[in-house]
Order: sequence, then structure tokens, then C-alpha cells
Amino acid sequence: MLMTMDLSITSCMDLLQVQPPDLVRHSKNVSTLAVLLSMAAGCPSATQERIRVGSLLHDIGKQFVPGRILNKQGKLAPVELLNIQEHAWLGYAHLTNFTSDATVLQTVLYHHERWNGTGYPYGLQGESIPLEARICSLADVWDALVTDRCYRSAWNDTQAIELIWAGAGSLFDPLLTSQFLGILEEYRSEPEPPLPLPIKPVSENATVASAMGPSAQSMEDGI
Repeated sequence: MLMTMDLSITSCMDLLQVQPPDLVRHSKNVSTLAVLLSMAAGCPSATQERIRVGSLLHDIGKQFVPGRILNKQGKLAPVELLNIQEHAWLGYAHLTNFTSDATVLQTVLYHHERWNGTGYPYGLQGESIPLEARICSLADVWDALVTDRCYRSAWNDTQAIELIWAGAGSLFDPLLTSQFLGILEEYRSEPEPPLPLPIKPVSENATVASAMGPSAQSMEDGI
């Protein structure tokens, strides 16, 4: 087993090369947001770096999910939804070949758990969900909402903020949610990351389910 934090940012990018460009962009955005939130939450610098790495690799397990399912525009069949949900555990299992760092691994494994216990893979609830995963979860949902997906156009910032705030105390850690909304202004003032995706409004009658896409028939199912 490799020593803690053998996964440098360079080696992370090597691991990400198997991912499609849009997923690499998403991973970079989530990592940036997660670090800002970890700072706002008062995490030590060493923990911030571990959260940076874990968030960068949070979707690494999607390389094991068939592309026809990841890119499906229509509603997923139950078995396809289960295939999508397996990416968290598959990513965790894959990364144990490269690191033993608990923060990195727990970020990947638990980033789809929800505060009220409706997430996956284990249905953890509240503070039983590791802090690093709760941080990554908020960053993950935000970036998924405000970027284009194959099944829908991006939400604008106002719509995404309303949805995130509505999930405080049910889907997301309420304190972290407040801190997350506080750091968004700083995040949006940063220079654009490489390969940015456009932000476009969705139709006025868009629902939460349509925003999250076919891989999430409800908000609780994740991104």
C-alpha cells in the first residue's frame, strides 16, 4: 500500500487522462470550489490539500461506467441508474491501488451521500458523512448545475443558488451550505479555469429532476 498523499496533482492529472474532456473540466472546477469551501470551514492546510486531491478525483470511477449510460439523454432504466451510482465505490476501489490517504478515499467514496440519509452508496446521514465528502458534495452539485450536460442546458447562477439553498439541512450540511454560498462570489471573481463551459439559463418550467438529468431522477439521486 502506498504512503499517504503519494497522489500529487501531477499524478492526479495522469489518472484523469482516461476521462473525457468535459469530465476533466468538471473535476477541476469541483476541486477549486472544494478547496475554497474547506478554507471557509477552517480546515488545516494539509486537509485542504487532501480535499483538493480527493475532489479532483471524485468521479474517477466513471471510467468504469459504460459511455452509453453516462451520455444517455433520456430517462435511465433502474439498472442503468444503479450502474451510475456504482461509480463512487468503483472509484474508491481503484484509488486504493494508488493511495491509502483516508481523506482522499473518503471524498471519492462518500461524495454522493446526503445529509438526510437519502444518498449513496451507504445512505449515511448527518455528521456520519465525512466532512471532506460533505464539502465535495456541494461543489459537485453546484458545478453540475451551472454547466451544460448532454441532457440539459446549464442553469444560471441565481437558479443554482436557489436550489442549493433549498437543500440546506436536507441534502447538504446546513452550516457548510451557508459557507458555500458565501464563497461563491470569490470563486466567480477568479480567472476562468482552462476550458470553461458556458452558462446558459434553462426554461422557466425546468424542474429539479430535469436539472439533475437522467442520471438522477430526483435530487437525492445525485449527479
